[in-house]
Amino acid sequence: MKKQPRLPATIDIDNLGPITFVSSSRAKRINVSVKAAGGVRVAVPKRTSLKDALQFVLSKQAWIEKQLIRLKKVQDEADKFSEKFKGLDINEATTQIATRFQELAQEHNFSYNRLTIRNQKTRWGSCSTKNNISLNIKLALLPDELRDLVLVHELIHTEIKNHGPKFWQKLEDIYPQARKLDQQVNNHSGLLHLPL
Repeated sequence: MKKQPRLPATIDIDNLGPITFVSSSRAKRINVSVKAAGGVRVAVPKRTSLKDALQFVLSKQAWIEKQLIRLKKVQDEADKFSEKFKGLDINEATTQIATRFQELAQEHNFSYNRLTIRNQKTRWGSCSTKNNISLNIKLALLPDELRDLVLVHELIHTEIKNHGPKFWQKLEDIYPQARKLDQQVNNHSGLLHLPL
């Protein structure tokens, strides 16, 4: 039997590709993370053997494959939109997003303090405790219905600061298919990483 390599180690597994195993003093249990840039990484607690960690990964192979497929779709989506984004008129997109945001605020009786539109790499929008709204310029790349969902999502945060049942109820009162649309927004998350 081939001698097991020591940690850290990278092992190629059929259908998964290279898996990086690293020793972690903070990990209380074996932790698998799948990321677009970093591939598959496995944090292994200090007293756990690489053999046990490998067995754990093999037991989670179907889940890992599913995550890799999802990330491939996200990357393909980003690639598809990259040309469109290069040709985006930032000033025009900013005006369109701001105008639509104000229309939705009036239509649904929301008030906010200040609106900022900029290039963000991790989120579509945010609402501060003072009801200052920050929106991502890349919302201009989303289909209108998904863009509007994000805008209303942030407007609801001016009244409800969490994602609890009351938040979702309010969102579903405006968009009955809110959860389905929210999933579609998540499917476009690869766009967030496009360079401006």
